Amino acid sequence: MAAAEASGRLWMWGLIATIVTLMLFFVGFAIWTFQDDVELVYDNYYDKDMVFEQQIRRVERTEALTNKPSIKYEQDTQIVLIEFPAQLGHKNPVGEILMFRPADLHKDRIFSLQLQGDTLQSIGVPDLDKGLWRAKLSWKSGGLEYYQEQMFMVN
Repeated sequence: MAAAEASGRLWMWGLIATIVTLMLFFVGFAIWTFQDDVELVYDNYYDKDMVFEQQIRRVERTEALTNKPSIKYEQDTQIVLIEFPAQLGHKNPVGEILMFRPADLHKDRIFSLQLQGDTLQSIGVPDLDKGLWRAKLSWKSGGLEYYQEQMFMVN
């Protein structure tokens, strides 16, 4: 009888310890998750929505072009070439090229669009880290804005 009573107490204390441990875990987990600051809503969501709509229009305008600019990375010379087809008729487009590194935002670099002649720009980038990059080209010509992206690998 004493052995059964001792075994019953052992089970009771084990069950209490398990419940207390689980409660502490869930309370600790809740505290940990509420410490992260997650902003899901913008203060000026209407302005953000308008900017997004403008971006969609830029991309659609670029997709509608029959001849689009080409963005190429030449591995051997470590140069990014941006070529505007002459058929576009874009005279002196104004814009920028963002070299975007998805793996490390601190490596991003912005260059002004300055075509040599009417169609070509070359950008020397000898110090790009190996991996995936995105060249984001945004320009304005004839009062209209355009946007194009091209991914490339640096080996």
